[in-house]
Amino acid sequence: MTHHLGLTGPHPRRDRLDAGIARIAELLAAPDLLSALTEEGTTELLGPGPGSPFSRGTTDASDLLEQLAPAMAALPDLESGISRPPLALCVAVIDDLSTQQVLRGAAELIGLSAEQLTADASALDRVDLVVLTPVSAGARYSVPPEGTVEGSEDQLQAWARLLLTEVIPRCRREGVPVVFWDRTTRSTTATGREVASACDAVFAVSEEAVRRYADTRRQKAEVTRVPMVVNPLQNSPLGTRSATSAVIAMAGAHVAQSPRDLRVMVEWILDGISAQGLPAALLRRGEEGTLPAGHGAGFAARHWPLLVDDPGPDAIAALDRVTDIGIVLNDVISSQTLYDRRIIELQASGSMVLSGYNQGVNSYLPHVRIPQSTADVADTLGSLTLGELRRVQGDGIRTAFSSHHVSDVLARICTAVGLSAPRPAERVLAVMDQVEHTGQTRRSGQTDSLEPVDPLDSVLRAELGSQTHAEIPLVSWDQVSARHGSYDILLPVSTRRHYSPTYVADMISAFRYQGAGVVAKLDGTAEQTDRAALRHQTPSSARTTATTTGSASAPPALDLTAWWRPAEGPAASAAALLAHAHDQRIFFSDHLGHHARGLGASMRRDRPALTVDEDLAASSKLAAATAGALNLELTVIVPVYNNGDHLRHKAFASLRRSSVFEKMHVLLVNDGSTDPVTVDTVEELAHEFPNVTAYHHGGGGSGSASRPRNTGLKLTHTEFVTYLDPDNEAVHDGFAQLLADIQSHQDVDFVLGDMTHWASRFGRLHYSELLRETLADHQDASGTIAVPGDALERLHFRPMGIQTVVARTDWLQACGLEQPLGAVGQDSYFFQQMLYYARRVRVQDIGVHTYYSAVSDSTVNTINPGYFEKYRPLDLARADWLREVDKLQAYRDLRLEPFFVNWMLPKLRRLESEPSDWLFAAETLADLLGYYGDHEWTTPEAVEFWDHLAEARRRAKP
Repeated sequence: MTHHLGLTGPHPRRDRLDAGIARIAELLAAPDLLSALTEEGTTELLGPGPGSPFSRGTTDASDLLEQLAPAMAALPDLESGISRPPLALCVAVIDDLSTQQVLRGAAELIGLSAEQLTADASALDRVDLVVLTPVSAGARYSVPPEGTVEGSEDQLQAWARLLLTEVIPRCRREGVPVVFWDRTTRSTTATGREVASACDAVFAVSEEAVRRYADTRRQKAEVTRVPMVVNPLQNSPLGTRSATSAVIAMAGAHVAQSPRDLRVMVEWILDGISAQGLPAALLRRGEEGTLPAGHGAGFAARHWPLLVDDPGPDAIAALDRVTDIGIVLNDVISSQTLYDRRIIELQASGSMVLSGYNQGVNSYLPHVRIPQSTADVADTLGSLTLGELRRVQGDGIRTAFSSHHVSDVLARICTAVGLSAPRPAERVLAVMDQVEHTGQTRRSGQTDSLEPVDPLDSVLRAELGSQTHAEIPLVSWDQVSARHGSYDILLPVSTRRHYSPTYVADMISAFRYQGAGVVAKLDGTAEQTDRAALRHQTPSSARTTATTTGSASAPPALDLTAWWRPAEGPAASAAALLAHAHDQRIFFSDHLGHHARGLGASMRRDRPALTVDEDLAASSKLAAATAGALNLELTVIVPVYNNGDHLRHKAFASLRRSSVFEKMHVLLVNDGSTDPVTVDTVEELAHEFPNVTAYHHGGGGSGSASRPRNTGLKLTHTEFVTYLDPDNEAVHDGFAQLLADIQSHQDVDFVLGDMTHWASRFGRLHYSELLRETLADHQDASGTIAVPGDALERLHFRPMGIQTVVARTDWLQACGLEQPLGAVGQDSYFFQQMLYYARRVRVQDIGVHTYYSAVSDSTVNTINPGYFEKYRPLDLARADWLREVDKLQAYRDLRLEPFFVNWMLPKLRRLESEPSDWLFAAETLADLLGYYGDHEWTTPEAVEFWDHLAEARRRAKP
């Protein structure tokens, strides 16, 4: 398998990685760290060899930018998207050059200062909209207002008074709407909120800022959250494939004021890059010259050699385009909407992003890589194939231009204040030339009806009907003329191919960041197509290629093209359109989003066949054959439901980093996902990797991970088994260590490790330590624990994660355990049962997987009146089982009340603002507690709950 970053074999070289990390540790212990770095040089730690920019003795990375300068200069000019012409409006931006640049090409722009606006009576003559920003509210005027000191609070207030008493009233008199647009990701200021309160409308990129502005609004109009924006004239992937470099850069580097967890993550990233021998550069803002001791912008001293003076925004934008990977700090953790806008800018430039943890990034941008440790970063880079890299980058490009295009956001702002700025979704019409059916070929144009005969291929129709952009109508060529003028994009398709749910969205995003009227997908692998990707081909460039190589460039396959508003003549037939292509400038995007269709076991299944329960017996035979043929040892059961992007970029990517990936049988059990992207992702991974097997349930989701986990255990045919949820990640090569331990101890039922987790900070649950210390008197000299009959009581029934366990399959299957269908929290109950039935277990003091507990819209984080209903099947099953094994009283004494007070009550309190919601949820919770029988409640919180419930019941009576 080909690897983009130069390492051979399917997995990183662990010996080299471990040696690199060990050497970093040695340097950290040196009395004079900076001298140690100088003596060591940076060849081994920070560069791949003698030819690296980091040659021996180099103490800074400044020559990296010099070496990249030719590639940066050779980049093609950036273009506006053909589908995003400027709005027919004139927008004035007050005292904010950066926002003027961001809006370039989105409308006619005028840059004004507040002083100019108040002094020039004609300044607003052509203006349709005035934009103020936090920079406007704190601008540096050429002459400070009289009687103030530059930069003082008095000056800020004077600027605010100028905006409030002169600028905004002047605009109102002239009938020009004024909006306040905060596109920063920093905290709001009192001055900015005061100015915003007087504007006609306020827009901000985070929910936190929206709330702060709303609290100070003088008008009733809502404050609106809008996305962060990218402008293709600033950030674009055009020409990036031929100019790529191995350098990994971080712009605006400064971590001195960042929380400790974020500084640690930056060290993980930089040390992981260094351990792989890759070059990196940190472009710092601030003072020029050599950094004195103690002034490394907050970075560890071993990273000072990477610091380079910031070359300016234009050079950074070019650097983003010639580097495949970029680093972003993210100085906020606990927000679902507030994160560094550099993430979106890097994605728009075609970069994969390594980012510090942020809740919103984890929830909504799963293709952004979040580090878990130094080794995790090194493994990520070392195991990254070119195909995987291009997939991450392609998802980022589509995300940036589908959801963050500056023209779309500006149109939304204009519409909100009554200006005409229509920006409808692109209308797409798919056209197919002929139908291939049961070995025969028939023309589809044998009827005038728009409902095609035969019926234009049900598979193709289903794929076009499940596009993320919208449902795409499918017609034949003789029906296109009648539709002329009713579509923006003509999309030729054929039955030779499958088209992924994001295929149309990819085409549309390409029309948004470049100016050619024809977009084409490439046909082949990443390695085969890479040099042609993200580039234009014109008739002249094709002739040049023919002259230099002796053969003309191959025209695009018609069924891999999209055409922006083609003229009626060329769109009359497939032949006419293909002939027209020879005279057109064509943009080739990438190879993603399609694959050949055909028959046989090697071909992927059609989507309509994946909407019903598969035959479990047949699937079990297939899974057994796969496990046997590949000599697989460990099954990883991954329950999947409508989270395909997280599956691909979180769970599966982390398994790919494991040193035992090729020994794993990855079972992707789809719980009836209704999201086409998820179904497509499951099938694609199963098709691409021989050790991956997919099973599909139909009929929609079952309500929890129980059903797919139960199915997965039935399909397991390896000696050992574990679990991993799609939005979690395997870390620290933990599965490999647990597998090695249980293989060397044949009398052990399972081996347990630890769980790391992210919420408002990074943490680790030390399951191994807890189990080892609690059962220390039953542990032998080798570390094996003979599980006593009262193990659950000793642990106070504390559950541990089944995703941190590698278990013996025949033992687990013989236990006959079933996770309750539709229940949440079922994995905790499952572990309690596993420990009860286990005879001998072992523990390993290592993090095995990372759990992200603050995922937006997750089952456990979505608190509503019906929340506790999700626990009903769990508590009913657990109470029955505890009664069966004679541990119900012990559970009531040791676990029931602490769990109720510490877990359930905090969630219930979130409903207190709505008494009816609280009462409904509290009644449900009381039912659940009743399953465990009579209990004398003693803690003040529990007693208060029952008193509150009795009072609420009394008030609710008619």
